[in-house]
Parts: sequence; structure tokens; C-alpha cells
Amino acid sequence: MIIQRVSSTSNFITWFGSLLLLTFFGWLGWQDYQQHQTTDVLQKWALAFLVSELLLLLLLSDMQRVTRRLMRELQQSQELKQQRETQQNKQYQQALSTLNNIAASFNPDWREQLRQALLVAADYLHLPIAILSKIDGDDYQVIVHSAPAGLLQDDSHFELGQTYCSLTLAGNSVFAVHHMSDSKYASHPCFSAFALESYIGAAVQVEGVPFGTISFSSAKPRARPFSQLERDFVSLLARWVGSNIERRRYLEAQIEVAERLKKISSQLPGMVFQFRQTADGKFSFPYCSEGIRTLFHLTAEQVKQDASPLFALVHPDDQDLVQQGIHQSAETLSLWKQDHRIQHSDGEIVWLAGRAVPESQPDGSILWHGFVSDITERKKIERLKDEFVSTVSHELRTPLTAISGAIGLLHGQVFGQLPAQAMQMAELAQANVKKLQLLINDLLDMDKLIAGKMQFDMQPQPLLPVIETAVRDNQSYAQQYQVRYRLQADATDLWVNVDSMRLQQVMTNLLSNAAKFSPAGADVDILVQCQQQQALVRVIDKGCGISDEFKKDIFSHFSQADSSDSKSKGGTGLGLAISKQLMTRMHGSIGFHSEVGNGSEFYLLLPLVSETEPSEVKL
Repeated sequence: MIIQRVSSTSNFITWFGSLLLLTFFGWLGWQDYQQHQTTDVLQKWALAFLVSELLLLLLLSDMQRVTRRLMRELQQSQELKQQRETQQNKQYQQALSTLNNIAASFNPDWREQLRQALLVAADYLHLPIAILSKIDGDDYQVIVHSAPAGLLQDDSHFELGQTYCSLTLAGNSVFAVHHMSDSKYASHPCFSAFALESYIGAAVQVEGVPFGTISFSSAKPRARPFSQLERDFVSLLARWVGSNIERRRYLEAQIEVAERLKKISSQLPGMVFQFRQTADGKFSFPYCSEGIRTLFHLTAEQVKQDASPLFALVHPDDQDLVQQGIHQSAETLSLWKQDHRIQHSDGEIVWLAGRAVPESQPDGSILWHGFVSDITERKKIERLKDEFVSTVSHELRTPLTAISGAIGLLHGQVFGQLPAQAMQMAELAQANVKKLQLLINDLLDMDKLIAGKMQFDMQPQPLLPVIETAVRDNQSYAQQYQVRYRLQADATDLWVNVDSMRLQQVMTNLLSNAAKFSPAGADVDILVQCQQQQALVRVIDKGCGISDEFKKDIFSHFSQADSSDSKSKGGTGLGLAISKQLMTRMHGSIGFHSEVGNGSEFYLLLPLVSETEPSEVKL
């Protein structure tokens, strides 16, 4: 295209120049002819025109020849440049293809995977010896290699200073020499020992820490130095090797942890599990230990994608309870803790205790980590114990009432005046009978609560009169310990739906405990307040407080801080346990705050109701 444009331009100059010469010499010839009026003048100027035209043509011809030569040289230069670019692009594509093949390769044996990567890279670089080394101080260990048979072995050890890799580590980039004997490194010990003429290597880092090197070498020198592309290739390969080693370490660590967890979980007397609820409400068990076979007669694979087979085993009477517990735990991300039954196809019923901690996931799902264990035997023992306590309590109540009546008659001197010593013995017997009656009454109350047979007369009523009655009825008990009750009502118009006698029973337990554990002369504060649509009753003493070790058992059956309390303070250890059950049945709650040496505060929370709300009776 350029040559055609040059040719067209030359033709234009030729015609335009000839026209100018013709015009110019024609004008001169005409002027000269007018002066001399001879034909010789015209011939002279015509000859001058021809000579000038000839010179112009020769000049333009020479210019076209030079121009064509320059154009051909320029075209050849462009073709050579294009060929070089094409060749370079092919080299880049080959390098990228090689790296892609290396990265895409997979072999369960990580050594063989790395060996295959070295072989492919060595073929690309046209260097027969490839080594991945691990360097520890001055020790150079061949981890994996690719070389002609018999030349090297994996796990061989050399002194670092005897290898070219010492030069690689000394620099911060790829180290490469294409003709070692003709370089400043010809005196290096490696060349003397192994006569390797060409070498290229790069450092390998694993988790940001130097690990070793990756290198390629040959006993033959290269005709040309290593290109920047080849240097970049080796640098990228070293990074891939480091990342590959990191992944292998991570996978091996994960496998080790999984195997360890599997061994530990297989020894547990229950099932360790992960339970998932997806954003669309589907349930599954991503992980279950081998305990699933023993407890549920299922395999982990059967519930890995769908939890339905396991939920189908939950006892019909407990299904709503389990679903509600899971829903509440998911809503509040709180601990799921529940006892429930499962029923196998053969009719066998198994009691399970479950506990799991929920964790919100980025995809909107919720993952619980927990365990379940078989508590069937414990439930049987508890039932037998409750039945025994109930039977004994009922059997003791009748004779104890008779004994109490008889001792009361003696103490009242109905049959005549008793000697002083006999009177003291009667008083002691009467006091101990009252303690026994209190214990039996508490046992019977607890038995009724557990069995769900205690009756409640739930009525909407003002709270303050109930509290005032409880304080008044227990005032004489407080005087025995030289303690005063102080009632303060911040809100006097609070209405609650309760059984007044049961609420007074709860208050009696709290007030008696506060009096027993307060020092002589102290005040026990009873506060009635309103808190977020709930009535709050606080009983605050200035006693010794509750130790951290005992706080977790404060509402358990027969719980007392230590054995000395039952002797010095009295009590059955059932009062708070009964109070908790009573508050639960009245839709309220009980709790406490305490610090050793700074007294205790027990509080009751009850939902507020209107005066017109209908009453409710629960059995």
C-alpha cells in the first residue's frame, strides 16, 4: 500500500514537474523569440527543455528506486517484528498452557503430583534436571526430583554450599546462568562437583516462611541467556509449589483432626452431632458420630441431607416440645437443652438428654454443635426414687399426725402436770415432730408438682395484699432471728393472675431464708415494682451471700450450701426447688443475685393482667 502511494506520488511529480518545465521554458523561449525573431532561438529553448526534462526524469527515477528499496526494507523489518511477536505470543501461550496443566493436575500422592509438575516444567525449559528442595540451615534435602535414571534420589541430603541454590537464596529474585563455565560463578563448588553448565532456580515459601528452592539445570550450556518469560515462569511455578504444600499441610491437619475427633466421639456414651437448619426451614445432620447407630438405629448417611428419619422416631407426646425447643433456640441463638423420648419400631422407648449450641452462618442457616445421651436408666431410677419418697411420705404422715397429737396432749398437760425434765423432753419431741411434718409436707408438695397433680386456683387479683399478708404472717418467724422485714411498694396497683396461697408459700420460703441467713439486727427489704409489663418482687438480705460453687444447684432438690447449714439454720433443702416449680406453674419466674459477703437478692417476676381478665385453673 505504501509503495503504491509512493509510485502515485512520483508520477504526479513527474507530470507536474514536466508541465512546469514546459511552461517555464516555453515562456522564456517566447520572450527570447520576440526579441530576436529567429527559429534558432526556439530550437535552443526546446533543447534546454528536453535536457531539463531528461534530468528531471533521471532524478525521479533514482528517487523511486531508493524509495522502493527503503520500502522493501521497512516491510521486511515489519514482517520480522511481526514474526518475533508471533513467536513471543506462542511462547507466552506455551508457558501459560504449561502452568495451567501443572495447576490442573491432581494426584492423591502429593509427591507424585509435584514430580509430574517438575517433569512438565523441565520439558518446557529444555532442562533435564528438576529438583524441589527443603533447606534447613546448611542442610539441603531433595524432596522431589525429575532427572535421568540413576542421577538422583528423593530424600538425598547435600550441603547447601555445594549447590547453586545457595546463590538462589542469596538473592531476592530468580537466579539464572545459561553458561556457567563462561561466567563469574565458574569457581562455585557445585560446578566443580557436578559440572552443571546451565541453571535457573527460585526460592519457595510456605506460609510466608522460607521452605526451600525449585531449580532446573543441565550439564550443557544454553545458546542464549534465559529470557524474562522463562524467569517469570519459574517464579510463578515456585509460588504454585508453595501454595500446593500449604494446602497439603492444611488438608493433612484437617484429616488428622477429623480422625482424632472420630476416635474420641466413638468412645463417648452417646452421639455427637452437627444439626443444620437452612434459611428455607429444612433440617439435616451434616455430622453424626457412630453413636447414632446405638441410639437411633440409623446411619449418619441417612440423616446427612434430611433429618426426617430421625425426627420420625421422636415420641408423639414429645414432638411438639422438641420442635418448640429448636424454634426457640434458633430465634434467640440460645442453648438448646432438652430431655425427650424416642420410640423405635419394636415399641422400645428410650429417654434422651440433648444439649447443643447454635451458631448463625453467613448463608442464613443455623448450625448447632451438640450431643445426646441415653438417660433411660437415670429416668427409671428417678421414677423409683420419686415413687419411694411419695410412698414413704404418705405412709409416715398418718402415724406422725398421731404422734404429734399425742405429744401435744402431753405437752399441754391434759393428763396431768409433767415433771420439768419430762416437759423438756416433750417440747423437744414436739419440735422434731414439726420438722418431720414440714419435711413430709414439702416432699408431698414436690411429688404433686412433679406428677402435675397439684391444684392451682388462679385468679386475677392485686399483688400487694398477697405480699403484705406473707410479710405479716412471717413477722414472728423473723423476730426469732432478731430480723425486721421492711416492705416498700413503688407500684400499688399491680394485678397478677396467681394462686394467692401458692404465691404466699413462695414468699414464705424466700422470707424465711432471708431471716435465717441475716445477722441479728439486720433488715430484710421487700420491694414491689413494675418492670416492662411485669410485676417484680425483690427480697434483699444482708447475709453471707451464696458461693459461686453452690449457685448452679440453688434450685435443686435437697440443696443446701453445706452440711453445716442444715444443722445451724434448719430446713429441708426443698423450699427453693418447690418455689421454682410453683412460679413456673403460675407462668412466672424466680431468680437471684448474690455475692459472697454482700448478701443476696431473690426476685419474682409475674406477668401483669387487667382486673377483668378471666381466671384460670390448672391441675
